[in-house]
Amino acid sequence: MTRRSKTTVIGLGSVVLLVLYFVYGCEHMVDETASFPPPLGDIEFHSFSALQWLTIPSQEIKIRLKQQADIKHLIDLRVFGNFQPEMTNEEIVAQFGAPIQTWTDKFGGTWVKYSTPLGYVQIGSDRRTSPTDDDDRKGPVPGRRSLQAYTDKAPINVFRRPFLDVLQRAEKITPRANDREFIIFDSTNDLLLDAWVRNGRIDHLEVFKHIDRDVSVPINE
Repeated sequence: MTRRSKTTVIGLGSVVLLVLYFVYGCEHMVDETASFPPPLGDIEFHSFSALQWLTIPSQEIKIRLKQQADIKHLIDLRVFGNFQPEMTNEEIVAQFGAPIQTWTDKFGGTWVKYSTPLGYVQIGSDRRTSPTDDDDRKGPVPGRRSLQAYTDKAPINVFRRPFLDVLQRAEKITPRANDREFIIFDSTNDLLLDAWVRNGRIDHLEVFKHIDRDVSVPINE
């Protein structure tokens, strides 16, 4: 190959790489809406990566429950034990005894930790400053009572079949995503629960409203 030919090939290669960088290397988003049977409905899947070649995408999934549906149809509520987000620390100690751990976070909120059948919960005052939420999100306000559940159980042992179907669809849409946030709204479009899945495992769950403790729904039979 002559020097001129080599220069031409290098030039063409540079142009191709430049085009690929602008097509695939910049911000990349994938949006998809899929219909699921009750208790679910239309579910929105949003995937985002800042640099598609260099960064691993993250995924946000919005789930809206149908009327008369309940969170117990998606989650094994034993992960939250018998705790409710509106409980004060005094009420919790009176009902469940001394916590495993008590601490104050850097925002001044006081938290307690208790064991549950599937792991443990942290409950306290979340004083983080919330970003401005759009009308669709209706996010919680700063200073709310926060109930967060942690477990080392596999998703199949905590999520019920409808939720597992959504997780599998999310993995199919964006298989490279490590972090997936599932935002669950009730039938009135109020924020009910967030679930974070990282590297195929449950990172934690957070519930924002009182939840019914009728857990008679079978787990993935």
